[in-house]
Amino acid sequence: MVELMPSMRKEAREIIKDVEILGVDPLSALESAAKKNPLDIFRDFVAGYASTVIIGGDVTHFLETKSQEIFKTRSARVKAAAERLGMLLETFIIVMVLMSLCFYILFSVESIYSTGGSSFTTMLMYTYVFTPMLSVVFIYLAHNMQPKTPVTDWRPYKVFGLSSLAGILTFLMLTGFFGMIQLPLNGIVDTPTASTISLFICVAPAALVHERNQRKKLSTEKGIASFLRDLTETRKTGLSPEKCIESLSRRDYGSFTRELKSISSQISWGIPVRRVFMDFVTRTRSWLSQIVMFLLVETIDVGGGTIAMIESLARFNSMTQEIEREKKMAVRPYIMIPYFAAVMLVATTVMTLTFTAKTLEVGGVISFDLDFLTMIFTTSGIIHCFLIGLVAGKISEESLAAGFKHSSILVIIALVASKLAPIFLGDMI
Repeated sequence: MVELMPSMRKEAREIIKDVEILGVDPLSALESAAKKNPLDIFRDFVAGYASTVIIGGDVTHFLETKSQEIFKTRSARVKAAAERLGMLLETFIIVMVLMSLCFYILFSVESIYSTGGSSFTTMLMYTYVFTPMLSVVFIYLAHNMQPKTPVTDWRPYKVFGLSSLAGILTFLMLTGFFGMIQLPLNGIVDTPTASTISLFICVAPAALVHERNQRKKLSTEKGIASFLRDLTETRKTGLSPEKCIESLSRRDYGSFTRELKSISSQISWGIPVRRVFMDFVTRTRSWLSQIVMFLLVETIDVGGGTIAMIESLARFNSMTQEIEREKKMAVRPYIMIPYFAAVMLVATTVMTLTFTAKTLEVGGVISFDLDFLTMIFTTSGIIHCFLIGLVAGKISEESLAAGFKHSSILVIIALVASKLAPIFLGDMI
């Protein structure tokens, strides 16, 4: 059984308990529930509905007006949330990237002049302890600022868990278990390249699964929206809802086409409409699709599938999708910031290290292993870019799984930037 609205279910149970067990009349129970609920939208809606019924007002007009008001309020809140997320992403870039850039430059210069290992210890603590903790803080802040649904697709995370094992094993084989064991793959690639390959193996399969699921989800939601519009028009011909579904199953609705044909076939076999649609609700991973199809079942079972009710449902679905599109468009311009910041972080650190080292070598002031220092700082920069991708995906697309795609691209960009930066600096010198 799928819980579409667990909070509403809890409120409904409290109202039923007041009516059936405590003997309170339904309208008084609704007013009492409205007073106890801290959510202003719920409080105004329930209290307004109860008042309209008590005074004998037009309930239909109240529901239509209130629904439009709720959608307008929702749209305004989504835009405000998008602006806050954009500010959060900008803050993340400032704190994570610019601060890391300053620290890496400081660590690189200190490592050149230092003869001990304190600078390396501090840098490793910053890269592998402080940076992940700060990333978790930003992910937590973004999670609290974003709207949530009771449906979570765990498939990308399961794939990430399995591919992480393969990535760790690949890294150990490429580095010979950190130089402790001689293997045939030792020396083929350097440590930064081995880290990039391993991190890419960890996130690339999960990113592909997430992108495939997202395309299917969006195609299904778009198909359901078209289906509801066509169902409204077909219903005007006088056909029953079941016959309308059977007629529309021959049309193309993207990823929803296959599901609609299955629904039509089961209805023609005599399976109850509620059971057929609830099976679809259980299968799909889109909360919007689940709630729309659930309401469609209620419309057909309770209201007889009237044209006005189906048209209202279609309008609700279209307005909800429009709000989602506005939210994505508002956040989309910010997604390019982490890519430029990642290139700046890695390239500037490597160029500073290389320039300072070559300057000192020319003067004969100090001798050190430049390749070792470059390896340490490049690997740290790649790890940092990996975390940037995860946080950027969570902030921009409301899902940590969306960050797998950005992380897989950013680690490659970071490796390429680290290879090109010394060449670019050499041409300048």
